[in-house]
Amino acid sequence: MYIQNLKQILIPSNTPKANQKIFWLILSLTFATVYSLLALQEAFSGEYIVQDDARQHVFWMRRFLDPELFPNDLIADYFQSVAPWGYKTFYWLFSQVGIDPMFLNKLLPLGLSLVTAAYCFGICFEILPIPFAGFIASVLLSQNLWLQDDIASSTPRSFLYPLFLAVLYYLLRKSLLPFLVAIALLGLFYPQYVILTALILIFRFLDWEKRWFCLRKNRLDYIFSGVGLGVSLLVILFYALNSSNYAPVITASQAKVLPEFGEAGRSVFFLQNSWDFFILGGRSGILPKKLFLPHILIIGLFLPIFLQQEEGRKKKEKGKNYNLFQKEEGRRKKEEGKIYNLDNGINFLRQLPLVKQITPNIKLLPQILLAGVALFVAAHLLLFQLHLPSRYTNHSFRIVLAIATAIVLCITLDAIFQLVNKQSSSQNRRILGLIIIGFLGILLIGDISLWKNFPDPDYQKGKSPEVYEFFAQQPKNILIASLSKEVNYIPTFSQH
Repeated sequence: MYIQNLKQILIPSNTPKANQKIFWLILSLTFATVYSLLALQEAFSGEYIVQDDARQHVFWMRRFLDPELFPNDLIADYFQSVAPWGYKTFYWLFSQVGIDPMFLNKLLPLGLSLVTAAYCFGICFEILPIPFAGFIASVLLSQNLWLQDDIASSTPRSFLYPLFLAVLYYLLRKSLLPFLVAIALLGLFYPQYVILTALILIFRFLDWEKRWFCLRKNRLDYIFSGVGLGVSLLVILFYALNSSNYAPVITASQAKVLPEFGEAGRSVFFLQNSWDFFILGGRSGILPKKLFLPHILIIGLFLPIFLQQEEGRKKKEKGKNYNLFQKEEGRRKKEEGKIYNLDNGINFLRQLPLVKQITPNIKLLPQILLAGVALFVAAHLLLFQLHLPSRYTNHSFRIVLAIATAIVLCITLDAIFQLVNKQSSSQNRRILGLIIIGFLGILLIGDISLWKNFPDPDYQKGKSPEVYEFFAQQPKNILIASLSKEVNYIPTFSQH
C-alpha cells in the first residue's frame, strides 16, 4: 500500500494539485538555498577571499564608490567599457546606497540560484506536468552549476541562467509581456543569448511533419514569435550600432600569431589537437566542461528513444480511419518490429502512460540545441565577431540536459512502479520498493565522490595581507608592477 501512496506523491495518476506543485517547488528552492549557503560560507570564511572572475569583472566597480580609483588604468577602463549596460547598472544602483560591489558579488549567487531553480522547475513542468520532474530538473541543474563557477562569479554569465530560463518559461506559457521584458533584460546582461533566442523563435515558425519541415498553421504562434523576434532584433541592433572606445574586435589572423591565444597563453583558444579545439576546448569546443556532472546527467541522452516512440504512437492514432488494407499493413509492420526488436525493456518503457503526458512543448529542447549548434558554427566562421563559439552551447546544453534527464528519470521511475503493481509476491514488491527508495536516494544525494569538492565556486584566497594593506595606504595614482601572481589580488584588496 505504501508503494501506491509513494507513487501518488511522486508521479500522480491524475492532474497534479496546486499544493503538490507548491511542495515540490519549495523543495527545489530549499536545495538551491542549501547549495548557495555552502558557497556563501566559503566566500565569507576570511577577509582576503575573492571569486576568481570577480578580480576582472567586478574590481573596477569600486569606482562607483570612489571615482578617483584606478586612474589611467587601461585594464580597468577596458573591463568597464565591455561590461553589458544592465550588468554594470545593477551594481551601480546598489553602490548608490553604499553597498560595496565586491560584497554584493558574494551575496548575489544566492538570489540568482533561487530564480534559476524556480524557472527550471517551471519549464520542466510545462514539458512534463509532473511536479517531481520539475524538482529533479531543478536540483540537477543546481548541482551542475555549483560544481563550477558560472553562478558563483556573479558576472554577466551568472545572470544568463535566470534570465534565459525566464525567456524560455514565458515562451512556453505564451505570456507575451513577461516574455518581451525577459528578452530585454537578457539583452542588457548577456546579449549573445538574445541572438540564440531569436534563432529559436525562427525555428518555431516551422513544424516537423512527415519527416520534413513545414510552416506552422497556428496564426497566434506567428504573432507571438514575430513580436518576440522584433524585440530581439532591436536589442541586437542596440549593441551592433554601439561604438567602442577601443580598437575593432581582434581578427582570427591576428590572434593566431599572438602567444596570449596559444596553448600556454593567458586566454587559451587555439589548440593543436583538432578534437580538443572543436569538441573539448574551453573557449572553442562545443561540449562544456563538467557537462555530465553529476554523472546521472548522462541518462538525459536517452530521451530521444522515448520521443521517437511517442511520435510513432501519434501517427498510429491518426491512422485509425484508414481502410482495412492499411490497418492490416500497419499490424504486419508492428509484428515485424516485435520480431526484430531485441530490447524488450526499452519497448516496455515506451508504452508507459507517462510518456503520453509529455506535451508538445518538448519541441523546445531540440530547438535550443539546434540554435546553439548553429551559432557555434557561425561563431567559428566569424571568429571573435560573435564572441567565443563555446558560449552558445556551454550554457544551453546544461539546461537541456538537466530537463531531459529529469524526464527520463521520471519515466524510468514510473516503469518501476508499473512493475511493482504487476508483482503478486509480497517479497518481490518489497524488493522493488527498496529499489525505488535507493533510486530516490541517488537522485537526492548524487555522486558521493563529488561532495568533498562541492560546491566549487572557485574562490581565491590572498596570501599576502601585509602587502595589500601597505599598498592600500599609498596614493591612488601610483603604478604597481610585479612578476608575482600576488599582484593579481592588489586591485581587489588594495584598490590600486
